[in-house]
Amino acid sequence: MQNPFLTRFGNICLCITSCISTIPPDCKTLEIPTLSTEAARNTFYRIYRRREQSDPINDILEQLNFDPLSITLLATVAQCNKWDTNQFTRHWARQRTGVLHAQRLGNPATAIELSLASSMFRELGPDARGLLGVVAFFPQGVNEENINRLFPTISDGPNVFDTFCIPSLTYRSNGFIMMLAPPRDYLRPKDPKSSPLLDTTKERYSSRSSARIHPDMPGFEESRWITSEGVNVEHLLDVFTTIDKNSKNTWDACVNFMYHLHWHEPRLVVLGQKIEALPDDHPSKAQCLRDLSWLFSSVGNLVECKRFLTHTLKLWRA
Repeated sequence: MQNPFLTRFGNICLCITSCISTIPPDCKTLEIPTLSTEAARNTFYRIYRRREQSDPINDILEQLNFDPLSITLLATVAQCNKWDTNQFTRHWARQRTGVLHAQRLGNPATAIELSLASSMFRELGPDARGLLGVVAFFPQGVNEENINRLFPTISDGPNVFDTFCIPSLTYRSNGFIMMLAPPRDYLRPKDPKSSPLLDTTKERYSSRSSARIHPDMPGFEESRWITSEGVNVEHLLDVFTTIDKNSKNTWDACVNFMYHLHWHEPRLVVLGQKIEALPDDHPSKAQCLRDLSWLFSSVGNLVECKRFLTHTLKLWRA
């Protein structure tokens, strides 16, 4: 409805912020990018009103992907509650994005549930929420090129993921379907083993990395996919080796993952400490140590490489 008073002026602009990407005709849209690291910190501390910056709090801001709304809400909640740095980090560790809830600010979970209750979302079928849970689980989200490969049972998967972007449940970044921190924490599976779609994704990643590819063998170039999705695979294995320590399939997947990294993206992995912590009689420890030693060799740490190989030989002889 037009305001007869405002329409008398030609120099007034009306700015409406919304999560939806569907806009009326003749309206211009502006994409609001995430903040830079410096801008996010400046915004937060001007609201939070603390003299000195804190490394733990700065780490939390990074976990929020420097999203402007999340940064503003978090700073406002912290300031209203008069939290010091220790209180702030304790609340975050216990509640994560749940600390964004405040009566005067509204609850992000309510907005998320309203989007999930919309007819547009319900028309996507019973697996839609589970798919969002998979996006929320992975640090990089889901690779757009791998949607059909990762979710073979979902008909018209690319269209489903396109629809997720309309109410801003997800967004696109460098070829991945991703999710900002509040919906990511809210929708992430509380028990990863209870998610059938996440289990399917795990099996797809495991089977894809199971081939022991060598530079002289066909298919070596195709196996470079690990360089773009290695962070996702490592997070997946880190979680499942924690909750299912005795699964041989999971540790075999770790061996294959490190093998692929050795050839395509030599770097150290968070799995290293877990592998060393395995009891020596664990059936997968020797293989894991062997491939871990190759990774250390690839990054030039020959001392650790030798130590792991020596331990591997000891286990094999035993």
